[in-house]
Amino acid sequence: MKNTFVNFTNRVQQLYATHPAESVEVDALLTHLHEQNQSGVPVCITDLVRADRFGTLPTLSKRLHEMEARGLIRVTPGADRRTRLVTVDQAGLQLLDERAALLRDALEAAGRKLESASTH
Repeated sequence: MKNTFVNFTNRVQQLYATHPAESVEVDALLTHLHEQNQSGVPVCITDLVRADRFGTLPTLSKRLHEMEARGLIRVTPGADRRTRLVTVDQAGLQLLDERAALLRDALEAAGRKLESASTH
C-alpha cells in the first residue's frame, strides 16, 4: 500500500508538472501569508525577506508580483511609504482549498485501501 503522504506528494508534483505557474515556493508563501492573515498579523514584504525562507528581495518581489497578477494575493501600502502589506486574496484561498482537496483525496484513497485490505 502506498504511503498517504507519498500519494499526496505525487499528486502535488503532477500538478506542478502540468501547471508551470504552480510551485512549492508559491504554496509555502501562500500558506505562510494565510496563517499570518488568519492570526491578524500584518505581513510586510520586508518581514518576508527577513524570514530568509522565501528568497532574496528580487526573487521574492518577482514571485509576489506574479502571485498578485494571478489574483492570489493583494499588496497594499502600509503605514508609511516604505512598507507594503501582503494579504491572501480570494483566488489564493481557492488555491489553498484545492491543495486541501488533494490531501483529502489522498487520505480517502488510503482509507479505501485499508478498508479493502481488512475485508480480504
